[in-house]
Amino acid sequence: MQLSIGKLATISIALLIAVTVVTTAMGLYVLQANYSTLENRQLAEARDTVRNAAIGLRNQVRFYQGILQLMAVDPEVGDLLEFPDTTEMTRWSHAVGRLLPGTLGTALASPDGVVFGDPLALRVGAACEADIRHFAAGTPIDYPLLHTDISGFEHFDLLARVATPSGGDAGTLFVSFRLSILQELLHGMLRDGDRFLLLDRSGRQKLATPAGPESGQIGTYRTKVPDTSWELVLQRPVPVSNAFLTELIVADAAILTAVAVLMVFLVRGTLWRFKSDMTRVHTALEDVLKYRYEPSDAPTAIKEFGSLLPNIERLALKIQRQRNELRHQSLSDPLTGTFNRRYFDLMLAHLHEQSHRQASAVLVVIDLNDFKRINDEYGHPTGDHVLRETAAYLRSRVRATDIVTRLGGDEFALILTHMAPGMLEEWLTALIHDYDHRALEANDKVVPICQFSIGVARVDAATYATAADVFDAADSAMYAVKQRRRIGHSRFAIARPGNVTAITASRDAL
Repeated sequence: MQLSIGKLATISIALLIAVTVVTTAMGLYVLQANYSTLENRQLAEARDTVRNAAIGLRNQVRFYQGILQLMAVDPEVGDLLEFPDTTEMTRWSHAVGRLLPGTLGTALASPDGVVFGDPLALRVGAACEADIRHFAAGTPIDYPLLHTDISGFEHFDLLARVATPSGGDAGTLFVSFRLSILQELLHGMLRDGDRFLLLDRSGRQKLATPAGPESGQIGTYRTKVPDTSWELVLQRPVPVSNAFLTELIVADAAILTAVAVLMVFLVRGTLWRFKSDMTRVHTALEDVLKYRYEPSDAPTAIKEFGSLLPNIERLALKIQRQRNELRHQSLSDPLTGTFNRRYFDLMLAHLHEQSHRQASAVLVVIDLNDFKRINDEYGHPTGDHVLRETAAYLRSRVRATDIVTRLGGDEFALILTHMAPGMLEEWLTALIHDYDHRALEANDKVVPICQFSIGVARVDAATYATAADVFDAADSAMYAVKQRRRIGHSRFAIARPGNVTAITASRDAL
């Protein structure tokens, strides 16, 4: 069940009013005392109020800063700064502005602090541009920065550095948020007659809640907002002292104790619900980083939080989809759908290292004979068709745990992870035999057949010092076969330990 903070505040106020009426009536009838205790309570309550409000401001700023840090590690942001395109950056800035509530301006800047795009169109004022340049240069600044010089566009700035893949400085991410967000937060903590003022480091007023009713003496309570350069001021009317008010009787203390216990349970329940919603956000962001995020339809524990969480989850889902797409594109060959050279190098090095502890894998390097002639005589579309058909055939001959890779051009590679030594030559013979007969049966006599030249080596650290040595051995065996090929037949050769360049086994497809 969702719990509304507004309902909780109403219940709390109603309880406080009831307790005040009862205790005051009882005090007027039975006791007399001075008013110093009530004054001390007022002072403590005011200090607690201003401290809690300052913590609320800190938490709101920290929440948005956390979102900025998440956006700063987004590969899309890094790509935009590495390959600047003003149109794409402007589109991205507008998209982020629509996703984050309360956003005024969004922009990306170079490592020197120069904003990409039209600052006015991105709602980046001259003062904001100066802040970005100081931030990029490492100049000490009051953070977060407050700007109230233009009426209707009062805001605070948040900044985050974007790093390159090598750890360098790719640029700066800038987002400004309207001060109305903080004003609404403070307004929810006011009671009758209260007023909050937000000051910068120099003591200049940057934000003020509406003034309360006119009253007598006004007390002023100040505190620093943690993790910022701001100071928060609470102005609260000081109650008039009356000598005839007295200490509360035992019954009054019992009532207050009961109310205090009830309030503790209500507050703890609210904090538990708030922590539950924040844990959900934290878990969603962690799942994005681990490529396992799934959106949830479960309602939030606190009603007001439900308006913000869907936007966060939509942003998290978008980031995850973009990261998955980029990861897939970076590891696959776009023409054949097989893995690319980058993934091949990573897996070959990994399996070479694993061969110290478990059975070695087998590397098979494959070259298509006379492929260049197909491109020259029949055109590249036909050549692309041959490459796709070859990739499909190789995938059909391996298991799900094996790896099929296009190294580039007309060269492919297979990594067989669980091939028994005694079965290797039999498997290779069947591979080229079925390929040659399949090609002959399907050939329409228009496009010539490209036979295989195959070189094979075991991925064994005891034989080859590095993964590159394994590849060189298989590649040398393949080129030796290619130099001695006979038209109409595919062939293979296996590099043996002790002489990695020698061909010690070969087979013809008959």
